Amino acid sequence: MSKFHSIVSRRDFMKGLGLAGVGAAALTAPAFHDLDEVTSSDSASWKRAWWVKKQDEPSVELDWSQIKRYDHRLMAHSSYPHVQHIGKEKWLEAVAQGPIKTKERLGTPGWDIRSTALSGSQGVWTSDQMTRNDKMVGSDNGFKTPEQQGLPKWSGTPEEANRMMRAVILAYGANQLGVTHMGTGGDKHRNLIYTYSRTGPIGASTGDEWIDKWPPPPGYWRKIEMRDVAVGFEEPLDGVKDVVQVLPNADLWDMGIMIAMPREAWRVGNGVNSGSQISSWGNGMRYNIYHTSVQPGVKRFLRAIGYHAYGYSFPEFYGGLMPSEASGVMGGVAECARSSEIIINPEVGPTGGYFSILTDLPMSVDKPIDAGIFRFCHSCHKCADYCPSGSISKDADPDWEIPWQRWGYKVPSLTNNPGKKLFWSDMTTCRISYGYINACNQLCRGVCSFNVNNSAMIHELVHATASTTGLFNSFFYSMSKSFGYGPLDPDDWWAMADGLPARGTDSTAVSFSGGYKK
Repeated sequence: MSKFHSIVSRRDFMKGLGLAGVGAAALTAPAFHDLDEVTSSDSASWKRAWWVKKQDEPSVELDWSQIKRYDHRLMAHSSYPHVQHIGKEKWLEAVAQGPIKTKERLGTPGWDIRSTALSGSQGVWTSDQMTRNDKMVGSDNGFKTPEQQGLPKWSGTPEEANRMMRAVILAYGANQLGVTHMGTGGDKHRNLIYTYSRTGPIGASTGDEWIDKWPPPPGYWRKIEMRDVAVGFEEPLDGVKDVVQVLPNADLWDMGIMIAMPREAWRVGNGVNSGSQISSWGNGMRYNIYHTSVQPGVKRFLRAIGYHAYGYSFPEFYGGLMPSEASGVMGGVAECARSSEIIINPEVGPTGGYFSILTDLPMSVDKPIDAGIFRFCHSCHKCADYCPSGSISKDADPDWEIPWQRWGYKVPSLTNNPGKKLFWSDMTTCRISYGYINACNQLCRGVCSFNVNNSAMIHELVHATASTTGLFNSFFYSMSKSFGYGPLDPDDWWAMADGLPARGTDSTAVSFSGGYKK
């Protein structure tokens, strides 16, 4: 009696697609009888498709004994670790090719004047006054605490707090929120907080100028410490203000925030090996939304109801206090992927931008998910096939060991943090390709088999099948190519752009509410 939209039986639907053999495997559990059962099956605070399952640990295996606090100055956008991996001469040779390759691309499809204008026009957010005044604990300009207002601070259950903050991040332009508790007494989740951030109040530690002068002086990074204090703060170091960021050694809740990015824009390339200024715009749009709306709004809202938020400090636009992908995975927003430096969301695929804000507001926590995404990545290597630098692993199975010797590094990898059983990506060749030679702008996201239009019924079927069995994964990988989900020509994007939804994203992709009910 089970129906899709109460019109055709599941078996008849599968037969109509010519996929009758898939039906039993795809739709084994749970047994829903109508759409009301589907939409009410998840928690009241976050309704998702039935095939997105919650569990205690992420779908990728973790070894918490190996996960130590990471020095974010050594991340993949930093020059210093790559020089240690492959040598200074080889690195600078690649860097020198960057301007030459960029000049060659100017005026070509995706790098023409209108595409360049689109990408460059969003850069105003980096000098926005509200952002420039932002510190780890936010700005108090115009926002009073409850005490200053003569009001009691907000109180409610952790579940109500979770639901409230989900509404807040949506109101300010983000799409999803997942919450992880960071307890005291050596809680393993605190090892996700960086030891150092890559940017300080003076500048960044990532440039070539620090290759032979490592580490840079204070002010080109911030040091993150945890102390027995009630409220976090920033303090000077060696005469430079706001270099040390102090977090309370008390219960905190990590809010993993996802902002959807335009699918089609991510797919726009310049030939086989390069991205485009259109895909660059799609990538950068999340930072515009987050730093001019979401983060200032969340920080001020929490201050106004009597709590504290700890997030990104100017001019740190990209890093924050911990890996935002870790927030997304532990909070159940997304799963790890074959490309080890991205995560994939069940609703928006790989085109989600992730951020993290810590707070002392007690909230109910969300569990990691298994929607079959990481299992699908075992069979699919579409991102690796398209990767112009061959940086993404094509191994059949994930591994605990980081294959730095196979990559030809002179020292163990500094950009990959152990403790995860992943398909490890070579982040040095990735950075050379992404930042200098090909400007591929993470083409792997654009061509991903999950970068599809979710409103099409066939794709909902694929998601549901992949979440219950990996038997048909290789078939679905081939099918994604048949549907034409690969690189997109820049002129085709401009032709369709005025028919796409606002910001190029479909808000209904992450909505499971048919309307407001009192």
